[in-house]
Parts: sequence; C-alpha cells; structure tokens
Amino acid sequence: MRIIFKNLRTLWSIINAINASGELTGIIEAAGSRLSHLFDILAFSILLKKDLDLYVYCDESSSRLFVDGVVQNTIKTFSFITGERINPEQITKRLAMRRFESRWKGTSDSRLKSYISLPLINEGKVLGCASLNSDHTNAFDAQALQFFSLITYQMASSMKHSQIISSMKDMATYDTLTRLYNRRHLDQVLEEEFRNSTLSKQPLAIVMVDIDHFKPINDRYGHDEGDKALIHIASILKGSLRNYDIVSRFGGEEFLVILPKTLMKDAVVIAERIRRSVETTPLSVGDEKVNLTISLGVAAIPAIWPDSKEEFIKCADIALYEAKDKGRNRVCFYVPTQHPVAKGVLSR
Repeated sequence: MRIIFKNLRTLWSIINAINASGELTGIIEAAGSRLSHLFDILAFSILLKKDLDLYVYCDESSSRLFVDGVVQNTIKTFSFITGERINPEQITKRLAMRRFESRWKGTSDSRLKSYISLPLINEGKVLGCASLNSDHTNAFDAQALQFFSLITYQMASSMKHSQIISSMKDMATYDTLTRLYNRRHLDQVLEEEFRNSTLSKQPLAIVMVDIDHFKPINDRYGHDEGDKALIHIASILKGSLRNYDIVSRFGGEEFLVILPKTLMKDAVVIAERIRRSVETTPLSVGDEKVNLTISLGVAAIPAIWPDSKEEFIKCADIALYEAKDKGRNRVCFYVPTQHPVAKGVLSR
C-alpha cells in the first residue's frame, strides 16, 4: 500500500510538471526527465506528427543497439497509429542521454524487449505517439499502462494548449499572408532600435518600400494574384537582407525595412540591391511572366536626428513619395536641408 501511495504521488508530480510547462519542449522535457521516477525504463520516446520530430530520452547506460531499436520501433508504431508511411530520412532525431532512476541498467548488448506505446490524442486528432522502452521482457504491467495513459492524456492536452498559445503569439507578431513581421511588432522593434540608436549614437536606417502600380495588378489579375505579388516581394526582401536586418509589412502594398548600425550611403546601396532584385525577378501570373517594380525611400541616423520613430518613418515616407514623383522604380533618400521634400535621388 505504501508503494502504491508513493507511485501516485510521483504520478501526480509528473502530471503537474507537464501541466506547468507552457512550451512544447518544456512539456517533453518534463516527461522525459521524470518518467524513470515512476517506471523502470531505459528510454522514453515521443514522435510528433506536425514536424516529424523524434525525441528519445535514454539512460546513459543504453547501448547503441538498444537506442536504434527504440528509434525504429517508435517510427513503426507511429506509422501504425496514424496510418501513414514515414520515410525515416524525413524525421529529425533529438537524442538526450540522462542518468535514469530505474532499477535496471543497460549493457553493451542490450536490446529493446518491452515497450508501451500510446497515441497522443486531443479532440480526436492524433498529435503523435509516446513510448516507454525497456531491455527487459514483460517490464510493464497493467498499472504501468494505466499510469502512462494518464500521463499521455495530460501531455496531449498540454501540447494542444501550447499550440493555441503559440498560434496566438504568431498572429500577434507576423503578417498572416507574407509571414513578415506585422505592423504591431514593427512598432515595438523600431521603438527599441530607435531608442538604442539615440542613446548610443549608433547609425540606424530605415527603408520604406512600395509596389509600383499595384492596384492595376489587382484589377487585371484579381486579388489572389495580388496576394501572390505581395508574397513575391516579401520573399525577395527577406532574401536581399542581412540576417540581423528586420523587414515587416507596413500596410497594403507597403513594407518597411530596419537596417541596424547602417549609414545612409550603405542603406542606399542595400535599397538599390533590393530594387534591382525585384525588377529582374519575374512573377508568374497564370501563363504570363510579370516584372514588378518598387519605389523605395531611405532615411538614416545620423544624417538626421528625428525626435521620434514616427518622425523617422515620416522622413522615409517623404523620400518614398519623391521616388514616386520622379517616375517610380527608383531609390530616393531623405535630405534634411530640403525638408519636407527629399531631393536626393539614386537613378536607375
């Protein structure tokens, strides 16, 4: 009886740890690092359906032969549960070696001999499968199955909750169409970059980008093709920037690029590189190839010292409209001596 109560307390502590973990990796870690407190296992494995990530927590005494057996059996079980044939090369394996508290330890020739595998199901949807694995025969009894069922139920529930939270965070951060940062996140990032630049006297540049003649694209080809054009430009923007630059959808057919620690002259070079990439990369619209163009306006610190990020954006916007007025498909940069109209122009 004392052992039963001890096991129930351990079960409760594992479920509480899983429930307290908000992130997916935290949920898996909570289970993987604690299940040996309750079960005599040599490995715990879990394969997730969404990204085909396979996590295997093994006791440090596990043999390579045993680990390979766990991996192969988990994939086989997952295929049986989901009814999907899985190519092992598609799976990302994440192996963690730990010192388990199980009574049994592996040997150099240990093999997988016992396992319990259960689906991770929430609201009728299979999220993956989880397995307890041992190198002993008949290692698990009815109580182990019952306890593991409760644990996998909690894991599936917590994973679903984690997905919902992650989706909400994603919606608050990214534009759903282009997968660039959205305006809300842009405001936060630019505020921080502007503050840091002002305090440290470091350069900072921004580039306002607008697709030329976007309305006729929508009118002629339809809004679906217009969306495709936005995605096309977003992809080019991401591919033309350094890994620490930031690009966001500003609204409609406008985008804003943040270039940290970048002087005006360098920002203009980057903007021109983006312009050329768009001009020379055709978009497939039905059976046609369409060459889009963009206009760009650049503003930079310390060429100017705006009082706020809003004023900074306004300067880039003024330069952008100067590019439009000059005939589109070009880069203009903001010149403070000509305020409120930017006269610096980089011609094609």
